[in-house]
Amino acid sequence: MDDPSIQQIIEAMPSRFNPEASNGADLVLQFFLSGEQARTFYAEISGPRCAVKEGEHVAPTLTLKMSDTTYIDMVMGRMTGQHAFFTRKLRYEGPIALAIRLHRFFSPATEPATS
Repeated sequence: MDDPSIQQIIEAMPSRFNPEASNGADLVLQFFLSGEQARTFYAEISGPRCAVKEGEHVAPTLTLKMSDTTYIDMVMGRMTGQHAFFTRKLRYEGPIALAIRLHRFFSPATEPATS
């Protein structure tokens, strides 16, 4: 089975969101993806809700920069954020404590989303 596209992953983010892991936080996760499926988008997390929007947020809490293939590998559970960071495939700006626990906010994608 093929991996989901970046668009499918983005569309499925709210359904993969685990509100218990965020402890009711209000934050914005900014994503800058490079590569064939390059995208700029952000996820607004407020309490039990996660909304994803295209573009650049004016004041994100945490910014993540990586290639589209690294992001897919992380979403599919084949690579951890820690591994991506230490192999220089992921850069971040913002609170390290949030970056470390971010993997708990979303369940791994197991199948492509249907559009």
